[in-house]
Amino acid sequence: MRMITKTVLAGLTAVGLLLSPVVASAAPAVHAKPTTLELDAGGAKVKLKKGNQLQIKGKLGAAGERQLTLGLDVFAQIKVGASTWTNIYTRSCTPNSTFTAKLTIDASADLRLYFPGTSVYASSTSNIVGVVVI
Repeated sequence: MRMITKTVLAGLTAVGLLLSPVVASAAPAVHAKPTTLELDAGGAKVKLKKGNQLQIKGKLGAAGERQLTLGLDVFAQIKVGASTWTNIYTRSCTPNSTFTAKLTIDASADLRLYFPGTSVYASSTSNIVGVVVI
């Protein structure tokens, strides 16, 4: 009787293994290269007369790379008070991973640059600059 019980249990286990779904092993995840993003607007806090444009410089970088792929878009974003970050400008990087832009900002706000990332490069945000419109 004991032998029959072991044989039946072994048979049920084998059938269970045959009926269980096959789990495919996933390919190793490809990690995007970390990036850095710098914003230069003339200081951590800048004053701007209403109606004037603010000139900014941006630089997108990745460790160990002198130049990044062309056509990577960087967004200038503002946040007024407790609102969410809003895109106000989009610019593609030049071959040396830099860009310049002139922005019109109508109200005092925080300004930053944002790179959403790609399959090769990870997303990043720049330092935040306070813009005071007078």
